[in-house]
Amino acid sequence: MRTPTRTATTALAFAAAVAAAAMAGSPAAATDGTSPFTRTLVAEDVVGPAFTSVGDLVGDSRPELVSTSYGKLTMQGPAAFPEPGSVTVYENAGKRRDGGVDSWTTTSVVEPSDGIIFPSEPTLADVDRDGDVDIIQPAGYFWDTGMGFSRGSLTWWENHDTPRSVREILALAKCPLTSQTLAALKACIAELRDWERHDIVTGSPFAYHDLQFVDFDGDGRKDIVTVGEQGFVPSSTTDDVVALQFFKGDGKGGFAEPIKLADRGGSSPVVADVDGDGDLDIASAQYFGVSPVVLGPPSGEASFVWFERVGDATDGLSASDFQMHEISRGQGPSFSIHKADDLFGDGVDRWVGVNHTNLDNAGPPAVLRAKPDVFLLTPGADPRTRWTVAPLAAGVDPGAEFVGSTRPGQAAPGKTGFGDIDGDGDTDLAVSGDGAFRLYWFEQTASGVFQQRLLPESEGWGQAGGAKIADLDRNGSSDIVFSSFENNKIGIWSHTP
Repeated sequence: MRTPTRTATTALAFAAAVAAAAMAGSPAAATDGTSPFTRTLVAEDVVGPAFTSVGDLVGDSRPELVSTSYGKLTMQGPAAFPEPGSVTVYENAGKRRDGGVDSWTTTSVVEPSDGIIFPSEPTLADVDRDGDVDIIQPAGYFWDTGMGFSRGSLTWWENHDTPRSVREILALAKCPLTSQTLAALKACIAELRDWERHDIVTGSPFAYHDLQFVDFDGDGRKDIVTVGEQGFVPSSTTDDVVALQFFKGDGKGGFAEPIKLADRGGSSPVVADVDGDGDLDIASAQYFGVSPVVLGPPSGEASFVWFERVGDATDGLSASDFQMHEISRGQGPSFSIHKADDLFGDGVDRWVGVNHTNLDNAGPPAVLRAKPDVFLLTPGADPRTRWTVAPLAAGVDPGAEFVGSTRPGQAAPGKTGFGDIDGDGDTDLAVSGDGAFRLYWFEQTASGVFQQRLLPESEGWGQAGGAKIADLDRNGSSDIVFSSFENNKIGIWSHTP
């Protein structure tokens, strides 16, 4: 969804209103009577919901939802101008276990007054190593540079909800001593239990969409690996700037200035030991610079690439320590790549790639373009040579194909999550259609055999983030979370065996 497509900015501005009108009257919770899923709406009036992550932030053993909202887009001449967005924690208000997913309380983490533009995929992690889960928030509007702005940012928000460190406990203990009234006491406690902002980088020309929080240089402290992107002229496909960046962490929540490792990659890099030599490499899908035309001689950038660690970190990491290799080309502009642990249940980790294309938009004839799809990417004996590529799904239910969209800038598919959706013990996939304006799941019907299916009541759920699979109420069955920019809704699809 958020890999910025080559879009008409007016379409961005009016998309949410059009889709919201189409979805008017949807019930808060519903099922079609035959589907093994029940849909529950968590929120119906969010302004531009973007990404949703899942994790236990309050320490009650149940996952919370952390959802970002892009906020309002207003027109200034021919350009869509974004206002600051927000980040909200949704906490299950039902019984501690088996209480359903239809009741949620909200806590604001990032508000428009914080000035965060286009907050994208939150990463949930214990940044300061005090025992609780914090939020690392990438942000930025891809077209800012072309509009003369530099508002990209990486921030992290310290969780004070449940005091864990000695410093937090001592600070709370002072509240009764310094408060003259009950109201003052409550205010003191509320302020200390608020989310505290820490800036990693602000005022950047780069837009950040996703990141990896990992000990990348092997010093025992976690770092950030991410990709910054800049767009200039919307009609040009060759003027975009991409930078694969490394932010060295100090283990206490501080990060050094970014080091550029490459000028390629895509918005959702994956840190992993790709070649099995014991050190960490980076794999990435690429959107910018990739030709949509897949017939004829190769042109442009590869759809999927990886960056081999050829140096070490003894003198610090730099671009000279990495060498890029093509995984595959011919899948067109692409959205993401994933390392799927034990995907087939045979103990072997495999790679899954997701492209991001559209057969119906203006441009080259459809016969020349890559079809929207999810792929199995298989390295050979030498992963530095091209990998084998095949569609992941062996079959597609009638009507469950990735449909095209005639709207400018819309492409499919998008965000993808992995987990046991149907409770049969193997790994399935949840997939946002993104520009296809529907939601999908890939059921693993036998080891390594997947069937592509539609999630019920997902028509109109365009540009949907999330795709998170988790047992949100600890009732023993899986839930899938999606948040749709197009219809201002956050929804949960619960599997009902």
